[in-house]
Amino acid sequence: MGLKKNFIYSSILTVSTYLLPLLVYPYVSRVLGLTNIGIVNFIDNLVNYFVAFSMMGITTVGVREIAGARNEKSQLSETFVSLLSLTGITTIVAMLILFIAMQITPTLIPYQDLLYVGQLKLLSNLFLIEWLFTGLEDFRYITIRTILIRCLYIVSVFLFIRTADDYKLFYVLSCGMAIANAVINIFYSRRFVTYSLQKITIRPYLKPFFIMGVYALLVHVYTSLNAVWLGFVTNTDEVGYFTTATRLYSIVMALLISFTNILFPYVSNLLAEGKMTEFWQKINSAFGVIFTFAFPTAIFLFVAGPSLLHLFAGDGFEGAYCPMQIISPLVLIVGMEQILIIQILMAMHEDYIVLRNSFIGALIAILLNLFITASLGAIGSAIVWVLSEICIMVLSIVYIRRKYHFSPPYRKLLQYAVSYMPLIGVAFLCQYFFDSETVFLVVLFTTTIFYVAINEIFIMKNSILLNIVSRFKSFQNK
Repeated sequence: MGLKKNFIYSSILTVSTYLLPLLVYPYVSRVLGLTNIGIVNFIDNLVNYFVAFSMMGITTVGVREIAGARNEKSQLSETFVSLLSLTGITTIVAMLILFIAMQITPTLIPYQDLLYVGQLKLLSNLFLIEWLFTGLEDFRYITIRTILIRCLYIVSVFLFIRTADDYKLFYVLSCGMAIANAVINIFYSRRFVTYSLQKITIRPYLKPFFIMGVYALLVHVYTSLNAVWLGFVTNTDEVGYFTTATRLYSIVMALLISFTNILFPYVSNLLAEGKMTEFWQKINSAFGVIFTFAFPTAIFLFVAGPSLLHLFAGDGFEGAYCPMQIISPLVLIVGMEQILIIQILMAMHEDYIVLRNSFIGALIAILLNLFITASLGAIGSAIVWVLSEICIMVLSIVYIRRKYHFSPPYRKLLQYAVSYMPLIGVAFLCQYFFDSETVFLVVLFTTTIFYVAINEIFIMKNSILLNIVSRFKSFQNK
């Protein structure tokens, strides 16, 4: 399957992962209320941290190893079963630690029933094996399956979630998606691999698996663990504010993540074939895509964030407005990190450097959390997240420049920043002249689209858009 088709399928998949649940969130937030939403998100973020522990580095290492072995079925099967066995060991350890924690931790004891459901989610993630299908670039299957199951989830939520007391059932339905996906994946995977315990070789994968695993855990320190820490040092209302603010950000980042996910096996293959010139050309092009998307999106989120959240979650979530605005620059920061870390450092097998940088970022996050989260709540968590990501981005840039003599295109970055400055003024003018939130959002969104089109075609001379315009003119002249 071609790179363009993979991008389309991966984009649909990633957006649907966040967009389809978004269809039910306005309903759920109003039915369950801030406190119950906070409880569910507190438990889910805690369980997700144990999921990250159980999966370790399988997402990255699995894709990389499967992509390298996919042309020979016997080697593919051995690689797959070995990686699955290794992940099985860490999953059992994670389940045991979570079980002990939910028995002895006073903050967790009241939520044991939800945590038992979380244990099922933790186990099902072992058999989710999305890394297999990503390495095989079977994005069509992943997309169709995920969308169908999520549609069933949406229907179930509207049918069964009726009162605030249904928050436990809501979490059951949410975890049910992971379980359903895992069951289907196991059956479908038999088309590509053979399950056999005879040729399991774990040792070659131990080092990258655990290095990338520690990296994933460190990343969760300033993402998922922020919400968990909030739950321990403040209350579930602050968790509700923070997770509501980050949910909209996650939807926006879905497109960028889908782009980097499909590009990773492609650039890894270029490196394996020794095509270094083409590799760096793709990296430069990727930065251009990030800038085109990130600048207008960050501006839109900063100005329209409060109105979006009010429309999205309803009354009672005003505490999420400021955190939403604080994290809006992460669209650009994390977008650049996706290229620096995943497309360059991970593709170059610089696993130790990724781990080192993430450790420093996590250490900064922990220290900042200790000093400011208890007093500032959700706002403090947002500040911690942004500062941690900036630290990791800078460390990655410095290392890549020193070893590979490559730096992000700063001149292009500055050009994009200057060209999108007028959009900030336009956005605030729209906010000033339109009192209705719905009208304001529609006008600002439409204005932003037109501004982006004009800026990219006539000022930035975006080659991709110019090519589209050229083809459209040729089609009209026929």
